[in-house]
Amino acid sequence: MARDEFQALLTYVRTDQLQPHRPHSGPLESSPPVVTIARDHGTGGEVIAARLAESLGVSCFDKEILDAVVATATSDPALMRQLDEKLPGRAGMFLYASLMGLHDPLTEYQKLLTRVVNGIAFRGGVIVGRGAHLLLRGAPRFRVRIVGSDEICAARLAGGDPAKVADALHEVQRVNAARAKYFKEFFKVSNEDPLQYDLIVNTDRFADLDAVAEVVLHAYRVHGGPVKAQPPSSTHQDSTSGP
Repeated sequence: MARDEFQALLTYVRTDQLQPHRPHSGPLESSPPVVTIARDHGTGGEVIAARLAESLGVSCFDKEILDAVVATATSDPALMRQLDEKLPGRAGMFLYASLMGLHDPLTEYQKLLTRVVNGIAFRGGVIVGRGAHLLLRGAPRFRVRIVGSDEICAARLAGGDPAKVADALHEVQRVNAARAKYFKEFFKVSNEDPLQYDLIVNTDRFADLDAVAEVVLHAYRVHGGPVKAQPPSSTHQDSTSGP
């Protein structure tokens, strides 16, 4: 994402903090593209999101979301980073905040995250993680979840090195468990609930992640409106005609 676009996002968060963002009206095609990507660790979700954003002509927001939260926070930036898609031991965190004379970091993180995500949606973008599909309840958005088995995700992270698979498997399970806890405590829902999403893609049998991005792009284009019925092909007509 270009620096000027990041600065524009910060300006939105800082100047429009007290005004609830009004969702776009009209069909999906008349609004800026907004796609949220929830993903299991090691599924290639970040790569897919970047490819999709490029195809849609919008920016992809991942680490930039946290940067915007940190840049506008009054609490210790380190606390904001600790809260990014995971919930650390709250007792120690709040004790530290109290000793430093800081506000409740979780409450501030929730408010800032909501503002940042809505600021992105106002201009359009592909948003990775952070429960964005739940934060944009009233706005048009296409909600995607990328999943995969622990073993295949670990093999992907290991880059084909068998010696690294065991450590990668532990990493996959640790990160996914942290994200599940984040959803449970932050949003009071399970991130595995399929009804939260418009499309779920399992990347286990996709060697080419660009192909997954194409699948998501096609689904986005037909989402939110009726698909025009195609006339039967001449081949089909010929095969069914005759006595």
